[in-house]
Amino acid sequence: MENQDHVKPIIITDKSGNEFKTIELDGVPIPEFPKERLGKSYGEHFRKLKEMTIRDDDVIICAYPKAGTHWIWEVSQMLKRQTTEYHKHIKEQHMFESTNIDSFDAEPSPRVLNSHLWPRHLPKQMFEKKTKIIYLIRNPKDTVVSMFFQYNAEEKAFGYHGNLNDFIDLSVNKGLPYGLWYDYVLEWEKFFKTTENPFYQLSYEDMQQNPVHHVKGLAKFLETDISDELCEAIVDVCSFNKLKKANDEVKDDYIKPSFKEGTSHYRKGKVGDWKNWLTVAESENIDRMTAERLKHSEIKFKYTI
Repeated sequence: MENQDHVKPIIITDKSGNEFKTIELDGVPIPEFPKERLGKSYGEHFRKLKEMTIRDDDVIICAYPKAGTHWIWEVSQMLKRQTTEYHKHIKEQHMFESTNIDSFDAEPSPRVLNSHLWPRHLPKQMFEKKTKIIYLIRNPKDTVVSMFFQYNAEEKAFGYHGNLNDFIDLSVNKGLPYGLWYDYVLEWEKFFKTTENPFYQLSYEDMQQNPVHHVKGLAKFLETDISDELCEAIVDVCSFNKLKKANDEVKDDYIKPSFKEGTSHYRKGKVGDWKNWLTVAESENIDRMTAERLKHSEIKFKYTI
């Protein structure tokens, strides 16, 4: 792979010697998305992303992986289009880092776009035009467990063969694709303290606990004049099991062949599933790191509901 300016190939290695092949973008590791999806070299893709034309009615969903992006992207699409019909695309087709930038021009407005990238990687016009941002956060224990099972399911795509303990060690000591969870959430916290972009911050746990309240909140944030009944209907069709079924039956999911048989993006969607997988020592290790790294932060999250 080419080394162009701010993009270079790197390998992340866990304590047992298992590797992630990634690219580094301005100091942050991100997955090597297939070049045929990008339509250009990595360096060219990310330079074009920075210069991308943003429309006045665009909405951008930003989150670390496994924070509920698929869920909130579908909800937001329905709110903007005032419908309970599923979009035929998967959210990756509207994701900055995984899709040819030229393809966004063909998408009709209103567009709901999404990314796991850091603020400094995003289109400059987002900040010039004060684009609406929906920002999602999920507790670090459920995040790391969910990420592990996705990377395990997409073994062909990610090429990672480590176990959960190796993966957790990476998540607190070295970093995963998109960097350390702690660095990511702190960077966004700092960004929101100075930005003029309107934003709606939502935790995965709060959305699970009170989805109707937050869908109504998102509708208000998006300035979408829809009824309470439609908000409640959107909550229903965007429930975990119905979204999973729609992904199998409705959507043009080009990623599906990369998953092991019987697996998909949708695994459990539960809050607190980490208790079934983390040892006491692993849980305490994450607690220590969280207390240390977030001691000056105002970030709040829940491990159970």
